[in-house]
Amino acid sequence: MRLVLRHGPRELELVPGRFLVGRAESCQLPLDDPLVSRHHAAIDVTAGGATLRDLESRNGVRLNGRRITGPEQLSLGDKIGIGSAELVFGEQTDKAAQTLVQIPTQRMTAFGLLGSLADKAIGLGRGEEAERLLGPQLEELLDGLEKGRRYDVATVERGCEYALRIAQLTGNARWMGTVFRFYRAILRVPPTSLVDEICAVARKVKQQPGRDELRRYLAVMKEEGGDLGPSERFLLGRLEGLERSLG
Repeated sequence: MRLVLRHGPRELELVPGRFLVGRAESCQLPLDDPLVSRHHAAIDVTAGGATLRDLESRNGVRLNGRRITGPEQLSLGDKIGIGSAELVFGEQTDKAAQTLVQIPTQRMTAFGLLGSLADKAIGLGRGEEAERLLGPQLEELLDGLEKGRRYDVATVERGCEYALRIAQLTGNARWMGTVFRFYRAILRVPPTSLVDEICAVARKVKQQPGRDELRRYLAVMKEEGGDLGPSERFLLGRLEGLERSLG
């Protein structure tokens, strides 16, 4: 049985040893979040299972909604709260079964067979192949949104996940910019898992197109974004901090 930690669409394998979560880039899972300490939490993995530990963080670690006060043995399906992120401890999924059975209906509707093929290409690290498969679909979806076409939030989120994977694998910041164009077109704030992904990929893809589109998105949200709740303002603040860090 292979243990994993799920963070939004990401699935990170937990091998024997210590897995660190925190703001430091040296952590196996770095989180760009002011609520997270540099070395916030650890998961110690052995042949007998996995143990969660709070590394004397400022804001604590939550396990299934309660703050832990000492080491906690993890069970499959446990939800771990660190800052604004929610992580799920589980077992590695069967990739073949996932492609055939577990892909959400909306993903199949939005991207069809090309989405399934792109998932496989991304899993093999073939960013250029995924770009060739999905680039035209992403551009078509974005063009429709910018022209005022009705949209489904799940479709937009999935499209942005694909764009970020392609940006990370190819180093092409144009796809980082595409994510901000998507959210500028619908005047919404990305969910926490997507903001985490944006910040992680931005550290590796620091070219001008991504920065320019981020600035345009933030300017539009400031003028036309309407009333935002506390969590949305927090996430928008994280993106503003990212924009400043990119220079």
